[in-house]
Amino acid sequence: MKESGKRAVAVIIIANLLLISIGIGGHVLGRFDYSDHLDEVVITVDETGITLREFGYYIFQVESFVQKQALLYDPENPGHWWNTHFSAGLDSQFVCDLAKKTAINSCVAEEIYYREALNLGLVLSTGEEAQVMDDAKEMINNMELQQMMATGLDEEIIFDMTGKHALASKYAMILMGEIDPAIYPGEAARLVNWDGAFYLEEVLPRHKLKTNDRVLDKITLGKITVNQH
Repeated sequence: MKESGKRAVAVIIIANLLLISIGIGGHVLGRFDYSDHLDEVVITVDETGITLREFGYYIFQVESFVQKQALLYDPENPGHWWNTHFSAGLDSQFVCDLAKKTAINSCVAEEIYYREALNLGLVLSTGEEAQVMDDAKEMINNMELQQMMATGLDEEIIFDMTGKHALASKYAMILMGEIDPAIYPGEAARLVNWDGAFYLEEVLPRHKLKTNDRVLDKITLGKITVNQH
């Protein structure tokens, strides 16, 4: 082979190696590590920021619920259920995406109701506080160490988030009594839920919501506290 031909081949080989290196490097640099973002704010409701660590409370709750369905659907491969796609027009989505949507919107609704409860001066009764303790302990006992580490949760955060849930629920009960059935027919408990008509039309529009999509878009439910292997 002539010298010029050898140089051309060498240039092509080097160029290909550079492209491969860049591709591998880009993949490594672009890889999302959940644990690196635990203390980043992922949801902001009005002026209150919720970190990924705190959001882990909702991730665990939703993943635990959906995983039970997944195991009934396919005990050998629960990921099959998480990756199932439902065709329903504009609402078509994968189970994993619906689960994330549920976690995010549940978090937002509870934050709104919790703040409204504080504004009204609501407090938990002794019995309600005891129930919070029981519920938090049950969640902690149901979590494996690996799940606790994956979410970044600890006992203190779980107790705090369970208390927030209880106070938000107490406010929601009051709100249910304010619904005009002539305008919003149906079960009151459903109407004040995150996907309920009353909540979507009367409550949510009064608040500012911001999501950190740079982080949230990288999260896939069904793989954080379940199906980790």
